[in-house]
Amino acid sequence: MDKAAQGKAGTAMGGEGTRAWWKRAEGWAEPPLKAAERYEVSAREDLAAFTLFGYRGRVAMRVTLGILLAIAIAHFLKLEMPVWAAISVLRVFQNDRTATVQRGLERVAGTLAGGLIAYGIMFGGASHAFVYIATGLVCAGAVYAQAVSRYSYAFTLVGFTVPLMTYHALTSSEPIGHVILMRGLEVLVGVAVATSIDLLTSRAKPQAPPKPWFAGMDAIFLGHALTVGIAVTLVPVVWTVFHLPGFEQTPITAFIVVGAAREGIGWKSLNRCIGCLLGAALGFLGVLMLDGNLWLWLLFVAAGLFLFTQVCFGGSVVAYTGAQAGIAFLLVVVQEPIPNLDLAAGVGRMWGIAGGIAMVMLVGLATWPIRRRIAERLTPRQAHEIAH
Repeated sequence: MDKAAQGKAGTAMGGEGTRAWWKRAEGWAEPPLKAAERYEVSAREDLAAFTLFGYRGRVAMRVTLGILLAIAIAHFLKLEMPVWAAISVLRVFQNDRTATVQRGLERVAGTLAGGLIAYGIMFGGASHAFVYIATGLVCAGAVYAQAVSRYSYAFTLVGFTVPLMTYHALTSSEPIGHVILMRGLEVLVGVAVATSIDLLTSRAKPQAPPKPWFAGMDAIFLGHALTVGIAVTLVPVVWTVFHLPGFEQTPITAFIVVGAAREGIGWKSLNRCIGCLLGAALGFLGVLMLDGNLWLWLLFVAAGLFLFTQVCFGGSVVAYTGAQAGIAFLLVVVQEPIPNLDLAAGVGRMWGIAGGIAMVMLVGLATWPIRRRIAERLTPRQAHEIAH
């Protein structure tokens, strides 16, 4: 073959290689582009459904008043972080008295169980390495259990509570018993308020048939459990080495994002990121504009919650955005002593949320070959379903 022919052949091969690369790139880009399009359409529909006095507005008003009441009670009782009482109202309230009672009981049970496990991990001044590994193992087990158990939300709270308490205890001079007592009381206040309001203002809706106690083997979530276990274990190491802010929020975010993988880790992360950005942006606006006046602070918090809870309880596919926006907003603007507004504290909490999502993505990429092999070995037909 002469040089001219070789050049043409090389050009053709190079062109085919380029086309193949673009085809693969388009395949990789297609899922996130579809998710973004789906999100945009749903967000527009949800925004168009906003109402001041309609059904959604009335639900949002009840939740908003419940959150403010929980903050007031927790503040009156001199609990350390009334924001956890507020978040408990937001996550327990279901606008269905039966479902709210069930969810409240599971939140209390999961919090108490998580507190006892955290106490056992920290008992006797355990070494940091042991605390990291034990906390990661508990979160891994909780991610798997919440995926296959009837009492999914209780296991979610176990996995949420253990790193919240163990890692807080490592960075605080307070004894672990005090931390457990404070977080437990804050959750109880929120659950009591949410349950009371829903019992007084809502009706019971038809309930779906109960799930089995345990649904059996789930190869996909075994892989997800591996991801969250490694991520939660590595969080304190990475945050200590690089001196990053928001340490306490990071393992919680990592656990929540992976635990929601039934809906797709990517989709849940998209909702969580957008929600946190919206909630934090409004919260920081309040931090910069408000001057510490209690009544202005109260009005601002109520307005923000009314906006975000309409999305949270609107029933659309972007409802999780509203939930996360409400949580981020509360984390920024509800600080003791009320109405204290510390910009640094809010920034640190938001960095923790972003760091948790980043850790999950990085560890998920690193463990993908192992997770794929687990899925292929245990359920070959489901191997294609594994979340990246």
